[in-house]
Amino acid sequence: MKEVKTVWRMWGGWEIEKMENWLEGMERNGWSLFKFDFTMMRFQFKKGEGRKMRYCFDYQSKVGYDYFEIFNEDGWELVHDTISPWHIWRKSYENKKPRIYTDTRSLIERNNRQIRNISFGVLISLILLYLVLVTGFDGTKLLSLLLIFSLVFYGYLIAQIYQYNKKLKLNAIKC
Repeated sequence: MKEVKTVWRMWGGWEIEKMENWLEGMERNGWSLFKFDFTMMRFQFKKGEGRKMRYCFDYQSKVGYDYFEIFNEDGWELVHDTISPWHIWRKSYENKKPRIYTDTRSLIERNNRQIRNISFGVLISLILLYLVLVTGFDGTKLLSLLLIFSLVFYGYLIAQIYQYNKKLKLNAIKC
């Protein structure tokens, strides 16, 4: 029987709850997450005993030492650390699911941090597009298309996260 399983899974910052539930389901079936890459799309699992484990995603672009210490003191385990601002925490439980976000406002703040970082990408793309068009760069058409595509992509991400925030406000979804 295969002891390590690799699963590729695309997801967006507005599908966090879905990913957390998927990881919990994998854990219940005996597949424990031990590694994911910086793209956050390739997940590696080790086969073991099925456990009841809560997974929570956190988005923090800047964290200090106390960030990890607070989670560790509360019994959370950092699954794997990457250069990505996403941190995946897990904690075993019996009856009540533990949460790292206890209110809707904090969830919206987490999502707004994503929007701010994506907006930085929009700004960079706009500046590059302007420079390409003004300087008459040789590969202007191709580069312009790539930059316009990136703007559409970033716009899509921001719109999806904004919609997720709107849904959180209306339904007060908890992590």
